[in-house]
Amino acid sequence: METNRRIKIALYGGTFDPFHKGHLDLLTNVYDEIHPDRICIMPAGHPYLKEKMGIKITDAEDRIGMIRAGLSAVDFEWEISRYEVDKEGASYSVDTVEYIRGVSGDPDKTDIYFLCGSDILFSIDKWYEYKRLISGIILVVVPRGEDSTDSINRRKRELEERDGARIIISRFRGGEISSSYIRKNPGKCGHMIPDGTLRYIREKHLYET
Repeated sequence: METNRRIKIALYGGTFDPFHKGHLDLLTNVYDEIHPDRICIMPAGHPYLKEKMGIKITDAEDRIGMIRAGLSAVDFEWEISRYEVDKEGASYSVDTVEYIRGVSGDPDKTDIYFLCGSDILFSIDKWYEYKRLISGIILVVVPRGEDSTDSINRRKRELEERDGARIIISRFRGGEISSSYIRKNPGKCGHMIPDGTLRYIREKHLYET
């Protein structure tokens, strides 16, 4: 029995409004790359920045339902955490990471792999208590959009050398699927949404105008 083996938890947060094939493809590909012991999906509870911009967010229970339905056919284990959904007030990633580590079973032997798109790589040092956050995670970055491999690698080296960040660049390049476009045009976007999620959306009559 391995007594010194470290626990690998992949943490993937987002609004998931709705959960779409871009989210599913990211989880599937990153799972194949890092082989985590657990995948923890963290729906945002109070996306205050979006709310300040006047963006209406679908009820958390339906966002959780869409995630659960969309992942029903995958062949790896996953779990949904309600930590941010049930938490009052704004949620900060540094607090979420500490919570997940605390309930891992063995915090001293747990590595948190924080999954994100490359857009986050260029702004994460502006986040709340960035230094404390970055010291407690391994950042798994999925290239997206127009972010070039060279610019991503330069930024990776900068954060590693300046702040001691631990960063993995995924071989997978995420597609460009717009959640806001899906919400505005649900009838045109069935091909962008996992089958289970699409059934859930139709059964619950979500995004209808």
